[in-house]
Amino acid sequence: MLALGLAALSSCAQAEELPLWPLPESLGERPLAKEMRLNGVPVNMAIFGGRMSVDEFRRAMERSCKAERGSFQAMAFGMRQLWSCIHEPYSQTAQWQQVGNHIQGELSTLRMDAHAEPHPLPIALPDGTALQSDLETLDPGGKEGRVLVLQSGLSVAQLRAWFLRQAQAHGWKVADALSTASTRLSLARADGRLDIAFPAHAGLGTQVVIVWQKRK
Repeated sequence: MLALGLAALSSCAQAEELPLWPLPESLGERPLAKEMRLNGVPVNMAIFGGRMSVDEFRRAMERSCKAERGSFQAMAFGMRQLWSCIHEPYSQTAQWQQVGNHIQGELSTLRMDAHAEPHPLPIALPDGTALQSDLETLDPGGKEGRVLVLQSGLSVAQLRAWFLRQAQAHGWKVADALSTASTRLSLARADGRLDIAFPAHAGLGTQVVIVWQKRK
């Protein structure tokens, strides 16, 4: 899901080269974007995959972490695995899953001592809504975008009405017929597109995903 969300996006400042966790040669990797920020902090991310057994993959990643004098940790979230290699000042992670006899996932690296410098949000948030994740990207072709994941105590109907009012007040217009559905709102104006989805209820609240694609 992460890779699909990233394919739409982008927006950032030039950052230092952040080294990704070295992979075994049998696995290929591809950068997700030219520049990225996660919650205002520069981050380097790539997708990877290839044919390899889980045991071989773990041994290879433990060796590469040890070679960097890092601390290896592993956690499982259902079918997905989250491995980390911590060595000052970098935090390197691999989120992956086994698909048949292949390994597929995402790599990421950030500096633990980096200072967050988030850019202004594309739309105001209602009271009782918390920002859980903010990913900005700039792809090699120069396209910019942003993905925001929110958690709110408001209902889908309340959130949809709020975001529609806020967007229309700033020149956004309903973009397509899908926007009449209660779980999605698609808006556009000359400088870009704003897609707002309400994919799931979490406990007593509502999850919101905002994808902002900018045009130059």
